[in-house]
Amino acid sequence: MRKFCLSSILVLCILTFFSNAAGAAPQHWQQLAELTSSLHAKNDGFGISVAMSGDTVAAGVFAPNIEASGTVDVFVEPPTGWANMTQTATLTPSDGGEGFGISVAISGDVIVVGAANTSNFRAPDASPGAVYVFVKPAGGWTDMTETFKLTASDGQPGDAFGNSVAISGETIAVGAFFVNNFSGRAYVFTCQSNGCTQAAELSASDSGGILDYLGCSVAISGNTIVAGSFGHNNFQGSAYVYVEPSGGWADMTETAELSTLNGMSGDNVGFSVAIGSGTIVAGAPGASNAFGAAYIYTEPSAGWATTANYTAELGAPDAAQDDSFGASVGITAGGKGIAVGEPSATIGGNSEQGSVDAYVLPPSGWRSTRTAYAEATSSDGTLYDFLGTSVAASGKKVVAGAVKEDRPGAAYIFGR
Repeated sequence: MRKFCLSSILVLCILTFFSNAAGAAPQHWQQLAELTSSLHAKNDGFGISVAMSGDTVAAGVFAPNIEASGTVDVFVEPPTGWANMTQTATLTPSDGGEGFGISVAISGDVIVVGAANTSNFRAPDASPGAVYVFVKPAGGWTDMTETFKLTASDGQPGDAFGNSVAISGETIAVGAFFVNNFSGRAYVFTCQSNGCTQAAELSASDSGGILDYLGCSVAISGNTIVAGSFGHNNFQGSAYVYVEPSGGWADMTETAELSTLNGMSGDNVGFSVAIGSGTIVAGAPGASNAFGAAYIYTEPSAGWATTANYTAELGAPDAAQDDSFGASVGITAGGKGIAVGEPSATIGGNSEQGSVDAYVLPPSGWRSTRTAYAEATSSDGTLYDFLGTSVAASGKKVVAGAVKEDRPGAAYIFGR
């Protein structure tokens, strides 16, 4: 069976508010619903990306190793609450969109979908990549093609533009981690009702010029964007922070670089990133001798500054090597709850069934721990489900993607 690997491109954003105090033994979340595609296709890649906002969930349906393009399924919570269901609507690109569905983000009535085929390195033949923006019609979500399409002004074949996406209000961040010999870039677009305009290209001041993979993950909150660069410094990895200048977004290098003091080659810091209310989380699935970690950084009173001193390190309560803990991370808008995907975790003897671990802000502030507040696993979980490939949340509910091997994928909603 295939192993969940770091070269898979995941996009993540996440989590919700947890009311209980930290420090107790991990609780088990209640599974509220299983979301599936009405097509139920084997190896469909359903759940490779997920996003959640209010009563709406979007899930990418894309298998990068067996198809050129995918779809995104939209689910709207029924008036009676979440229950097992198939999609309310399916989003597709009008032009085929190579890699469509590899990443997804949502903010209110807008869904953003990345189309970057990252299954191999065939740059001469691959498109530069694109991002598709869908605005909810007045009558509600329905099967539709995009409202706007975004491309990079300097895009080249094989850039993988759209391998990661994020949205906050009228601002969209897009990763393109294959740009310039895989050094990578992130792009910023600002949107109005009549379309979106490229406002900035973000780069790293200390890029090695090859294999940095800047933009492998992106997240945005207000005027701050964070971009992961898991290949930087011989794959030790970093997360780069960009704060919008007073005059608006413009081409720039980082405001700050976040790394780890005792980092080692293969840690892959920044493979996933999330940001909320002055707190940044950077997943590092190769850290701690491949047990994985998620590093927390809190914004200083004077603003973001380059540092290798993280505020706290999170680990898995039942950690094992090569569980891919940190392959996906997320944080609440208020910064009080953090969730970490562990898609290759063995659960009840089932290899790589996967899980999601949650952590809550202690009264004294974030501290390093391997004790999770709660753990989520699926009711029908089995071998090679890879639950936690992607995660997202809103309010007091969390959704996690499970791409599953040799079976149709699914997304699970957990809550209390």
